[in-house]
Amino acid sequence: MARPGTNTRVYLLVLAATLFWPLQEGFGGVLMRSHHAAQVVALRYIAHLLLMGIVVLPRHGLRAFATTRPGLQLLRGLCMFGMPAGFILAVGNAGIGWIWTVFWLMPAIALAGALLLSERPGLTAWGAALVAPFAAAAIWEAVPGGVAGTAAALLMGGSFAAYVVLSRVLREEKLIASLFYTAVGALLPMSLFVWPVWTPVTGADIVPALITGLLSLLILGAFDLATEAAPVSAVAPLIPLVLVWEMLLGALRHTRPMFTADIAGMALILAATLVFFARNRVQRRVEREAA
Repeated sequence: MARPGTNTRVYLLVLAATLFWPLQEGFGGVLMRSHHAAQVVALRYIAHLLLMGIVVLPRHGLRAFATTRPGLQLLRGLCMFGMPAGFILAVGNAGIGWIWTVFWLMPAIALAGALLLSERPGLTAWGAALVAPFAAAAIWEAVPGGVAGTAAALLMGGSFAAYVVLSRVLREEKLIASLFYTAVGALLPMSLFVWPVWTPVTGADIVPALITGLLSLLILGAFDLATEAAPVSAVAPLIPLVLVWEMLLGALRHTRPMFTADIAGMALILAATLVFFARNRVQRRVEREAA
């Protein structure tokens, strides 16, 4: 549980991150019309670093990027390479519905990782996390894929789960340094693979690339601040809200009709999230009365 007084802030931060997530996918999708997924990821983190440089360097200089834990910082960045790398590997070996279903084991994997930090997630946290793959399966009408595709999708979900857990471990680090090393840790390994598929960047790519960079800063910054203020067990169960916002955004943009399975999947996530919120509220009240 988060400390008394931190919960509302944490909820708002995670809510913001989950709302920005489908927007990131949308603008990334614009770039993917003309470029390989690996190049889109590279462009995202190039823009991420460029925007940071423009804002941070004139005011604070290179000292803003100082860290006492460079190894763990780069490892966390490597997780943000593992997530898209897993997706790219999975696409050729499994259907998109199965890939996202397996990916959404991620909140449960993050809670398992939280056990290593001596956290003890409650039943409602586990419940909110474990409904995510079932909701994704309903929404995406998933058909089980092969071993290779499943393993790659697990790499994808496990990488982001590790990112969340490492963000909690690195909660004492400065936000600016964390955002810098995350981008560097993701971009460096991706640069080894992107050149064979690189295609020229046009003027039409600049705005969506910059938007993906800005959204990258907002999403990762929100998750970093949330895990600084609260344990993984207060953050991970809320991340499946992404699925709800994806469906609603798709409906608003008329890019995807809403089916009964979509509504059932969203309702499952919202119900589990509300139970999680309610349980946390009761526990906070008990803690205040005990104090």
